[in-house]
Amino acid sequence: MRVLICAGRYYADSRLCRRVLEAFQRLHEVRVVIHGGSQFLGAHIEDWARETGAHIVRYPPNWQLHGKHAERLRNSFMLADSRPDIVLALPGGEDTEELLAQARVRGIQTLSVDDQ
Repeated sequence: MRVLICAGRYYADSRLCRRVLEAFQRLHEVRVVIHGGSQFLGAHIEDWARETGAHIVRYPPNWQLHGKHAERLRNSFMLADSRPDIVLALPGGEDTEELLAQARVRGIQTLSVDDQ
C-alpha cells in the first residue's frame, strides 16, 4: 500500500508515529511511505520506512515560494501526485483536517489517530 502519514506542523510524538506505522504494517504491507517533511517526525518516518524496506516520498512545503500558503498547496499536490491508498493522520490542526477532507473527497481512505 501507498501510505501518506501526516500530522500537525509541531507534532513530535515519534513513539506514537512508529506505533501507528507498525500497527498498520501488521495489517497491510506498506510499500511506499509519503510524508510532508516534518522537522520533528520526518527523519523518524524515513528511518521506519528504511527498516521495513518501504520506498519514501517526501513533499516538504515550499515556504520561500508560497509563504503562509505553502502547507495547504503542498497538501493538495501531495494527495494528487503521490496517489496514496490511505491517509494516516496523527494529531494536527486545520491544515491536517483540510488534508483529510480533501482525501475523503477524492475517495481516499483516511484514518485519524488520537494522541494517547
